[in-house]
Amino acid sequence: MCTHCGSRTFVTAGTIFDRTRTPPTVWFAACWNFACGKDGISALSLKRTLQIGSYQTAWAMLHRLQSVLVRPDRERLRGRVEVDETYIGGIEPGLIGGRAQGKKVLTCIAVELLQPSGLGRCRMVPIANASTESLQAFVLANVEPGATVVTDGWPGYRGLEQNGYIHERRSQRAARARGEDPGALLPGVHRIASLAGRTKERWTLRTYPAISTNSCSASTADVHAAAGSCSTGSWSSLSLRTPCATKT
Repeated sequence: MCTHCGSRTFVTAGTIFDRTRTPPTVWFAACWNFACGKDGISALSLKRTLQIGSYQTAWAMLHRLQSVLVRPDRERLRGRVEVDETYIGGIEPGLIGGRAQGKKVLTCIAVELLQPSGLGRCRMVPIANASTESLQAFVLANVEPGATVVTDGWPGYRGLEQNGYIHERRSQRAARARGEDPGALLPGVHRIASLAGRTKERWTLRTYPAISTNSCSASTADVHAAAGSCSTGSWSSLSLRTPCATKT
């Protein structure tokens, strides 16, 4: 109750738990399974794991969790940012060369580089092609002007200086000439692309369909911290069908 006007409201108003009959213990267990599933989790699997009586209830819970993954007012990446594009998808027979698209999705990746080491926030957005228009539109939408943008020598990234960025280009051809590994030029985005490729797009297309059509703004550090703060044992004593009997 408001101490000034006397109006009453629920503590869950304005959250994903608003106007739901599902007990909080089930919601918290669903959040943990949602965040820790290596291959994603479907509504049917969530229903079986938490012994939820209705498939529609499990589907609605996943839909609400997906809806809050992308923060509308999130800030753009700052500081030193690596940007590169890659194809996300499994191996398809009949395709010649690594740049043959097939059914794979061309995705642009940007990741912050923390000082003195480490990775910060990340953005992943599907793009139509690797043209200058598509790539620079991605940079403008996800990287704050004034940041240092580190890319490879692809011509599509030329002209970033005119939009207020400090552009640092790294040539793979020059790296090969020096006897260096071209894959080590952009270690941040290559690491993110490798993690996405290992899951064979199930992470984005099965569990997080909202991300696959919009953008991924989840920080890898935030996801790991959220998953690591809850151990398996801490959930084993929860009642998944009824609210906790104690007032605490």
